[in-house]
Amino acid sequence: MSYQVRRIRPSEWPELRRLRLEALKDSPLAFVEQYDDALALPDDAWQERAQSTAAGTSGARFVATDPSGRFVGMAGIFRETDILDHVSAMLVGVYVTPTYRGRSLGTAAAVTRAAVNWALAEVAPDRIRLFVLDVNDRAKAFYRRVGFIQTGNTMRYPPDPSYLELEMAYARGGIHGSSSVGSETADST
Repeated sequence: MSYQVRRIRPSEWPELRRLRLEALKDSPLAFVEQYDDALALPDDAWQERAQSTAAGTSGARFVATDPSGRFVGMAGIFRETDILDHVSAMLVGVYVTPTYRGRSLGTAAAVTRAAVNWALAEVAPDRIRLFVLDVNDRAKAFYRRVGFIQTGNTMRYPPDPSYLELEMAYARGGIHGSSSVGSETADST
């Protein structure tokens, strides 16, 4: 299996919609957005999501594509500024389709690395953070493996406040290897 990691293109909103809906159905507790809400979005909302993350420095979405161009993974990252003008970046929407999962393929690490490297180069944040559900042991282990550590900050999961989300922050140098975004390829049999 092979894939290429690159930044999304504005015209690829139908593939973004398809993979996001798959993600929300496959892993509903991994995301704040709910499947029915995303399904009801009009095409122009999906077009805006692709357009706003295809260029510029306020946010970016990186996708892993199979040889046919089908999206098999994604990660988004957005610039944040607090009231004191501290700049951070928020990693969101990391998802890999089941057939491309696994440490040996490295798809999740590759799209995450692309997003983190983009933020370091384009945003120069004080920190890069994410939130993960406290019961999602697999995701917590993955994020630790690629260089994120728990900060101790928490918040209630908006769709269901009975769950707790843990904040994790990137420890510089945590994601090994450099990423040549746009040309990164992984092959595995």
